[in-house]
Formats: sequence, structure tokens, C-alpha cells
Amino acid sequence: MFQRWRAVGILTLVLFAINVGGRWAAKLLKAENQAALDDKKTMAGIVLIVLVGMVFVAMTVYWGRLRPFARVAQDLGAAALASCLLAILVGPLTVGESPFANGAGAFFSQIWVWGGLAVGGTLLGYMGLVAFAADYRSRQLKRFAERAKAIPKRVARG
Repeated sequence: MFQRWRAVGILTLVLFAINVGGRWAAKLLKAENQAALDDKKTMAGIVLIVLVGMVFVAMTVYWGRLRPFARVAQDLGAAALASCLLAILVGPLTVGESPFANGAGAFFSQIWVWGGLAVGGTLLGYMGLVAFAADYRSRQLKRFAERAKAIPKRVARG
């Protein structure tokens, strides 16, 4: 049980580190005019979103081969919830801003984006596993079919 939650905790910290890294990158960007700076900050945000989504896809593929989907969804959900709270409440403090500096709309939109990335990345990763018959259940069924073929049929004597 400890190893299960340790993996979830490590994933939470990785997602939080990606978020803090993106915030620092956006803060340290410099440009000659405001329009170029806004473009660079937008690109940093897009890279951050893509990285977080890729982490969810990769972890779904990794864990989905070894565990049932319900357990994968629970573990990724716990990591997503914990990392979302850290990224939204603690992340802005790491760069010297308030979590509520941009208003309630921006605060809640971050929650929706984080939730969308978690759900979308998990579903995308699991659909890939199912498409290639590499998920836990498909592998179980394949082993069952192979084992059922290996047992010779009984011949009735009459």
C-alpha cells in the first residue's frame, strides 16, 4: 500500500515541478516589446499544458499495462487532485504572486484546465492501450485464451 501512494506522491511532485518550472520560465522571459512578451508567455503556457498532458498519457500507458483501469483512474485522480491544489494555491507563491491575483474567474479556470488535462490525458492513454490490446484486461483475456487452447479436448469413449 505504501508503494502505491509513494508512486502517486512522486507523480504529484513531478506535476507540481512542471507547473513551477513553467511559471518561472514565464516570469523570466524578456522581450523588446509587450506583444512579443505576451507571445512568449503564451508559448510557455502551451508548453506547460502539453507537458502535463503528456505526463498523464505516459503514466496511463505505464500503469494501464500493469493494473486494472479502475486502480489507474484512482491513482491518477488522486495525483491530479493533489497536484492541482498545489499548482493553484502554492505555485503562484513560488514566483511572488497571489493565487487570487487575477480574480476568481482565472482561479477556477485553472481548476477546469487541470481537470481537463487529467481526464483527457488519461482517456487518451487508455484508448491507445485498448487500441493495441495492451491494457491489463486485454492481456488477461489473451492469457486465458492461450491457456484454454492448451488444454486438450476430452474424447468420449463409447
